[in-house]
Amino acid sequence: MPSVTTRPVGPVTPSTTGATGPLGCTAFKNDPTLSKVATGALPAIAKGTKSEAMKTAQAALFSLGFIAKRGGIDGNFGPGTEGALKAFQTKSGVVASGTLDAATLKALDKACATQIAGLKAQTVGDDSKRGAFHIVADISDPKKTRLYVLGKNDEVTARYLTSPGRAEFPTQGSKFKVTDVMTRKPWNPPNSGWAANAKPIPPGIDNPMGLTKLSLGAYSQYIHGIPASEEADLGHAASHGCLRMSGSNVLELAEKYAGSGSDITINRDKTLSAKLEAGAQTAHVSDRATDSGREYLFGYLSGELGTTRHFGP
Repeated sequence: MPSVTTRPVGPVTPSTTGATGPLGCTAFKNDPTLSKVATGALPAIAKGTKSEAMKTAQAALFSLGFIAKRGGIDGNFGPGTEGALKAFQTKSGVVASGTLDAATLKALDKACATQIAGLKAQTVGDDSKRGAFHIVADISDPKKTRLYVLGKNDEVTARYLTSPGRAEFPTQGSKFKVTDVMTRKPWNPPNSGWAANAKPIPPGIDNPMGLTKLSLGAYSQYIHGIPASEEADLGHAASHGCLRMSGSNVLELAEKYAGSGSDITINRDKTLSAKLEAGAQTAHVSDRATDSGREYLFGYLSGELGTTRHFGP
């Protein structure tokens, strides 16, 4: 199974000092319930409960690969979460109680801290990404839409499901450079009829634009993530003009392939579409699973991975 880490839907403020208690990861330290469980001030969290604290723990288990799908990060401590906890406990040498007790929480914190440190060591700068890759969103067939990562010689390096604008809200333009990479931002409803009754939503995994979004610098269009509940629509035109990706895939894209200043092409030409498809087959590249990139999720949620960056003056 893959790996990932999550936390409550609300924002987390990264710590500015070193760990002062038994927990080191920002998302865990900032959760008062988990902090008290770790010190023994509260008892272990058991099956049958629902809480933001459990959502944080589920995100960690997802990031580390013990919860299979992002939809399992819901705060409900059911049989699936119990099984994931027991699997983690067994692997970590902790008593497999199936509860989130102090020993398990400390082991989970340590595993996540190790994962985040490893990911930080692999960070690729935006300058390097600009020189090595460019992105083509193929929207020539609204029923089969894909986002391609191309290398220096136009070889297909990766391919993702994406959802561009549907007929009444078409994706505009053809050539862009990413002007901003914006991480952990709240969603404020746009001045548009489709959002007339919507309310602002804080940063988090349920944010309509995910944990990070890459601005195309025009038409209010972005490459951005979506909540797990909307991922079934990926692969065909479904958005209000932006290029949607899964909440995990967009993190992988931003970490490995695209950043501020990256070239983005919107393709509507079927000849180029066929060439891209042939290139993918030659390179044996298929669509990345929607949970690819899960390992970055906990670090992004807690503010220990991902930065907001601007390109240009």
